[in-house]
Amino acid sequence: MSRIGTLRRRQFIAGSTAMLGAGALARAGHAAAYPEKNIEWVCMWKTGGGADVATRIFSGQLEKILKKEIVVKNITGGGGSIGYATAKAAKPDGYTLVTLQGDLPKYKPMGLAPIDIDDFDSIAGFAFQSPVIVVRADSPWKTLKDFIDDAKKNPDRYAVGVTDIGGVFHQPLVLFSAAAGFKAKAVTFEGSPQQTVALLGKHVDALVTWLKPNIPYVKDGKVRFLGYMASKRDAEFKDMPTVKELGFDVVWEHPYGIGSPKGTPAEAKAVLADAARKIWDLPDFQAALDKLGLSVLRMDGPAYNAHLKRMQADMVKAVALIKT
Repeated sequence: MSRIGTLRRRQFIAGSTAMLGAGALARAGHAAAYPEKNIEWVCMWKTGGGADVATRIFSGQLEKILKKEIVVKNITGGGGSIGYATAKAAKPDGYTLVTLQGDLPKYKPMGLAPIDIDDFDSIAGFAFQSPVIVVRADSPWKTLKDFIDDAKKNPDRYAVGVTDIGGVFHQPLVLFSAAAGFKAKAVTFEGSPQQTVALLGKHVDALVTWLKPNIPYVKDGKVRFLGYMASKRDAEFKDMPTVKELGFDVVWEHPYGIGSPKGTPAEAKAVLADAARKIWDLPDFQAALDKLGLSVLRMDGPAYNAHLKRMQADMVKAVALIKT
């Protein structure tokens, strides 16, 4: 080969290498740029509901960090399944997010819809709330042990208010009663306010319900908290024991988390997870959750996925008990 030919060949190779290097840098820059556009977030419950408000509190903080608009879309129906199905079918590119909450584990064991935890990538948890066992202040039960001992002596005599059979209050009640060895009748109501009205009206003897809506009644001396179904005591009601403390392995922490369709790029998930860690510690975020009766849930993606799987295992047990 001539000297001129050799020189041209070297110039071609050098130019090609430079182009490849520039391409690699461009690809790296593209990956690091997430998000490049606005994001849609699917919430499967109606506007103004607990899941919707919690989602908007978190996504509002996320917008500030990502500097992109996050549009929350309320896709309701089918007991939440339509929203989950919509998110499941979306392109896994990081631009569709979804509220993964404590109802997601129920679909498979209850045979409600072809939706499961593994249809989504868990990115992080951000909030949770746990049920509390409530009785009237004039009831004979001063402690949870008092109630358990009495219920054991009088099977099915006492009525406990929940919202729906197989729902977020009924399942932990079933697990708790089985663990403690007593039987009680579950009576359903439309929501937490209706539960409390029924308790004060002496239509039921106790409730399994959320803590926050009943705090005013506790302070007015109308109702009493007997036990908490979280992993640790509530910060405000430190004298109220957890069910687990009393020897019953029942922990029900209904979570809210950020997820995406299965197969979302790792780069996008890493950006979102890093933002979540920052949001957990924001005083404004914590204060906003507290107004809803929620607490911050500091869980990364793998931990949150494991939490949902544990809930699903508990739901399998609860469903089996309900059917017996």
